[in-house]
Amino acid sequence: MSDRYVRMQVFDLAVDEAAESVLLVLQGEAGESLVMAIGLPEATAIAKELQEAEFPRPLTHDLMRDIVAELGAALLRVEVVALRDGTYFAELVMRDASGQERRIDSRPSDAVALALRTDAAIFANEQVVTQAESEAQEFPPPTDKEGWKKILEDMDPEDFGKYKM
Repeated sequence: MSDRYVRMQVFDLAVDEAAESVLLVLQGEAGESLVMAIGLPEATAIAKELQEAEFPRPLTHDLMRDIVAELGAALLRVEVVALRDGTYFAELVMRDASGQERRIDSRPSDAVALALRTDAAIFANEQVVTQAESEAQEFPPPTDKEGWKKILEDMDPEDFGKYKM
């Protein structure tokens, strides 16, 4: 696996009501993109931060952020490290209270939700980006939200069948 990483940011969340699924779209500075099917709770947690919404009580990811801070640790960055059988894998790169760097396995959606709450950077392994792009060759990723909207509207729910949460 390559040690080179592409910096990503949350580009969009797309809801497919017919398939009852949500797609998280991450995009790199050069237009690279990753599209992940995620769960509704994680999508809600990500949307909360993107829309700067306030809830009366902390959500799970707010609690995670608070626990990390209270213990004197910090989320340094999130890394999407693998894509196997349509499933993405991520790691939280943390600094513990003693200053030691630690890596913790995470679902990408949880990692992104936490990164948004802590202003941590999101990265994807270059090989994961290349692999995802080669698996999605039937539709080259557009660089604008309207392009993504058009692609998603034209897709059938069965198109997402190979992707698992």
